[in-house]
This record gives sequence, structure tokens and C-alpha cells, in this order.
Amino acid sequence: MVVCHEPFLVNSENLRSGREFSDVKQHKLPSWYNTSVDAELKHGAISSFAHSRWQAQMAFSKTVYSFQVKEDTMPGTVVGKLEAKMEFPTPITYSVQEDDGENMFLLNPISGEFLLSRNLDFETQRFYILTVEGQQGDLQASSARVYFNVLDVNDNPPVFSRSNYFASLLEDTRVRTSFLSLNVSDKDDGENGQVELMVASGDELGMFFIHSAGSLCLNKELDSESQASFNLTVTVNDCALPVTSQLTSTAHIVVIVEDINDNAPLFLSAKHVSIPEDSALHSVIMTVHAEDKDAGSNAEILYFLSNTSRGTFSIDDRSGETFLEEILDREKVDTLNITVIATDMGSPQMTSTMTFMVHVEDVNDNEPVFSQSNYSLLIKEDVRRGTILIHVKAWDQDIGSNGLVRYMLTPVGPFVVDRVRGVLYIMDKLDREKMSNYTLILTAVDQGDVPRSATTVISITVLDVNDVTPLLSPETLIIHVKENEINPSELTYQVSALDQDLGINSQLHYFIHKDKSDGLFSVTPDGVFKILHSLDREKESFYVVIITAADSGLPPLTGTMTIHVLVDDVNDNPPEFSEDLYNTIVSEDSPIGTVFAMISAFDADEGVSSEVRYSMENTDAPFAIEEESGELFSTDFLDRETVAFYTLTVIGTDMHPTQPLSSSALVTVLVGDINDNWPQFLDSLP
Repeated sequence: MVVCHEPFLVNSENLRSGREFSDVKQHKLPSWYNTSVDAELKHGAISSFAHSRWQAQMAFSKTVYSFQVKEDTMPGTVVGKLEAKMEFPTPITYSVQEDDGENMFLLNPISGEFLLSRNLDFETQRFYILTVEGQQGDLQASSARVYFNVLDVNDNPPVFSRSNYFASLLEDTRVRTSFLSLNVSDKDDGENGQVELMVASGDELGMFFIHSAGSLCLNKELDSESQASFNLTVTVNDCALPVTSQLTSTAHIVVIVEDINDNAPLFLSAKHVSIPEDSALHSVIMTVHAEDKDAGSNAEILYFLSNTSRGTFSIDDRSGETFLEEILDREKVDTLNITVIATDMGSPQMTSTMTFMVHVEDVNDNEPVFSQSNYSLLIKEDVRRGTILIHVKAWDQDIGSNGLVRYMLTPVGPFVVDRVRGVLYIMDKLDREKMSNYTLILTAVDQGDVPRSATTVISITVLDVNDVTPLLSPETLIIHVKENEINPSELTYQVSALDQDLGINSQLHYFIHKDKSDGLFSVTPDGVFKILHSLDREKESFYVVIITAADSGLPPLTGTMTIHVLVDDVNDNPPEFSEDLYNTIVSEDSPIGTVFAMISAFDADEGVSSEVRYSMENTDAPFAIEEESGELFSTDFLDRETVAFYTLTVIGTDMHPTQPLSSSALVTVLVGDINDNWPQFLDSLP
């Protein structure tokens, strides 16, 4: 659109307007713009003079000028220049007569140059038309038309009609269908305004492409079950060159894939289910579950039974819960088949069928049963360990762990039962004398969660055998006898034994089993033990006599006891020194308290009668003896030159409290010489 304005006259008013424009745009007008007024006045005076001399007309070099100006040209830039044919040397004054750009281009009245006064915008106005006039003195003015064409630069990014788009497609939409126009525009021109579209993200599988017309199209078949929506980011860029100057914009597109009923329900439930036979009526035995990959009503499923097993079951058509409608009996029927139909609510409907096998689990509703309510056994008490006494069997009509029978025996005793087979063993030695009768309770227990059991009684009578040896009490007897007893035969002891057997097996007689005492002892058949002779402890202080008691069984059994005869000591032995005469030596320089000999004596008696204490009769000698150890030691200083030896009498006495015995020994003590005397002359000189 061309907008025409009043001619631009270089006068004071125009100058004022130009200054106002300069103030607004913050650009100073060039100096030539201010001087053009003066030039006009001067030229006017000249032109008046010239007009009188030359009646001719000046001419521009062109009648039409056309200038190209980029829209990003900086204000203050010279964007064009007028040229005139000068036949005379008189200066030419240029002026704008018509301007549709509102002083967008300022004309230098002297040089004819056009100066850009403010920013251009190609998208607002693409060209400007000015009419200019040239005046040379008084010559007739000449005019020309000036066109300024604004050249586009890439200063506008391409834009979408909206920043977010929404589209929906049926999943059976045909490939290459165009379903969304993006309406992209770019205010720039030429290559700057040409755009290219692409899907930048959200389409990793390449499901979409953009048509050259700017519409989004389907590139591959959709499947809402695999992906029900796409969040796409679409970018647009212009085609400006170089590529680095290109501008881009983005938009987001949400594509919803609408479901169609193309999937039949798929059963996910296990094909086998087990329920106990005592399940309550109307209880849920299983929940059938199927899934439909479709959405909405296409995925809603209804369930039906095609075979209700003679009314044994029913099903909830919505939840798939299957209910028990009749009491079960595993012993009659242990397996049932149910065929379930799953139908979706789509149009047309799609169905699936599955047959489920229902296993009726046994419950523990039967007790084990023995073939007899009680059993009686007679066994000898010497029966061997591990002997099988009886095999008892119980049956249970249940199955699995409910029918698995294990056996227990009470009370605990010498018998044991095989927990699995019900075989009764003797596992310990029987003793009729302790227990002649046993009453056992055999219990059969199944292995159900709540066990059931049955019992039977086993009565056992133990028959006697001669298996008990006579028991003498005590087994060991200690008898103290003083030695040198005057009438030892008066010392007797009654031996007694017990045999728990019966009859002749318990009739006993006694004898000495081992006798190394040379006839010093005897025992009568009825068990009277006697000492026949006096004893001497110093010859033999201890005797062991074994008494045997034998029963009359076949074969006979015997028992023994041991009699320890201890001969008590009488103090009838004095201490005896190891030597009658002891010889010893001690140095004359020995300090007081020096031990130089040890005297010892032995007493054959025992106890305090064998403990010896030592003493000396020589109380005036410079020696003493230690009472218990018999050590001889000095009690004073010795001098061999005064006394060269000593004869001591040492007495050993036992410690019997009332009648102690003693003996003595001689000890000769030689005083050893040392060099402690100076030589002395026998005769002195005259």
C-alpha cells in the first residue's frame, strides 16, 4: 500500500518537524540538513539572477530512481543518492515534494543523498515512494520519482497456529491418513518465509510423518493395546541461509489412539483349582479372571458357565467369583470340570472359553480303625532285645496325610513300636522281679491338620526265668580285728543274701570262693563268717575274703560279697634306728646352728604308734637334735684343741599316748681341725 503525504519542503517548519523526529529516534540530523535552509535562500538569490540570464530547465539523470534497502539497515545509513545533469555551475538544491514514509528517508538538499531516519520493517511496509524536486538557480525545477524497496531479512520465526494440539484416531485408521493440519506461518519472505516441519520427539517407532502440505499423517498401523497415546513434539524451521541463521518454533501434539474391539478376553486364571470337600455351601471356591486388552466397554467382561456339573457350581457374571452350590464328597467324586465363557461388551462381542478342573481335596473325617480292640501276650523275661512281639495294623479311609497312620505307645517302657508299620518290639531287658505285667496303650494317629486317633490295649504277662543272681548285702564288708586277739573265734558275722527268683531259684548256700589266708577264716552254709586264729598286723595287716552265695536253680546263679579284714595295730614295736652307731664330723669353725647329721628311726606300728620323736641324753654337749626331723646341729662354738670328739646318746620314742616305746643309738661326733693356732717353741733361748 502506498501512502501519500504532503510535499517535503525545506523551510523552518520542516526543520522543526525534522528536529522533533530526531529527538524521538535519538539520532542527530546531519549538519547538511540544517544548512540546507541557508543553501536554499542563497540558491534562490542566485537563481533569480540566473533566470534572468538563462531561460533553461535542469534535468535529473533519471526520471525514476529505485533503491534496495535491507530492513535491518541501521538508522543514519546513506541508502541512496540523486544525480542531476549540470549544464551550468550553479548549485542544485534538492527537496522532497511527496513522501509516503513520514520522513523515513531524509534527503540531503545539497548532496542529494538519502539518509535512513529510523528502523525499517519489511513485514509492516515493503516499499516507499517519494517525489523529489531539483532546483538550479532560476531555472525551471525538475522532479523525479524515487522508489525504496525494503528487502526482507530473517527476523521472524515460523509460528504454529497454536502451541498445543489434540487429535484422536481409531486404532484401525488407515496408514497415510492425514488427520491434523498444523497451520504454520512465517511473516518473512522468500526462503526466509519457507518452512520445514518435522517430528522432533515422542515418535521413536516412526508412527507418524508430516506431509509437505503441513498436515500430520499416519505412517504405521496403530494398536491402542500397545500404546494408547503419543506425546509428540513438532518443530518448524524456516529455510534461511546460512543454516545457522534459521529460526525455529515448537508445538506439542497429543494423539489419542481410540480403541476398537479387536481383542477377545484372555483367561489368566490357573486351569486347576483345589477345594476341600468340607467347603461351606455358597462359599467362593475360586475367582475366574480374564483380561481384555481393549478399552472401555470393549474391555468389560461377563462370565457364564456352560456346564454347571449338575448344579454343583454357580458364577457371578461380573466378578467371576465361582460359588459352591452342593455339598461335596471326595469319596464319591474327586474331580469336576467347569467350562467358563468370558464375553466382552464390545460390538460385535468377542468370547473366549476355558475349562477348569476342580480337584476335591480330602479332609480328615475318618479315624483309624484297629482289627481288634485288645491283644494279650505271654513272653519270657529273657526274651532277646529286638524280638518282634506282635504286628498291629490300623486302617484310615482318608487319603494323603489324613490317611497316613502313625503309631504311638504308652506308657514308656521296655517296649517300642515302629511308628510307621505298627510292629511292637522288645527293646530293653525285661525283669519279672521288677515288673511282671504290662498294660500298653497303642494309639494310631493320622497326620491330618487336626489329627484323628484310635487306641487298642495290649496286655503283656512276663514269665519268670532264673535270671536273678543272689544279692549279698552289703557287697563289701569291712571288719576291724585287733592283732594278738586271745579268742578270735568269738568274733562272727552273719552274711545274708537276697534272691528275687521264686522256688528253688531262691534257695541259697554260702562258701568261701577264694581263700589265701591259710585257714584263718571260714563261713558256714547258712552264712556265719568266723575268724579262726589270732592275727599279727606286722605280718599281714589286710585280708580279702570273697564269700559266694549260690541259688539252687538250673543252672545255678551266684552272688558274691567281699570281706575286708583290717588288722588294727597294737603298739608292740619300739622304734628301730637304721644304725646302732653313727659316726659324723663337724668343723671346729662351724657357726652355731650348723646341721651336720640326720638320725632316723623306723617304727613298724602305725598311726601315732609309728610317729617317732628324738631327744639326747647328753645335755652338757654343745649339740642338740631336732625333735621331729632328727637333724643334729651345733649349739655352741667348738674347739678341737679343747675337745676333739663327743659321744652322744640319741633316744627315739613313739607317740603312743599311754604306753610309748623307745630305743637309743650312739653318735660319735669328731671335731674337724682348722689352722687356727700359731707355732710355739718348746724351749726358749738363754
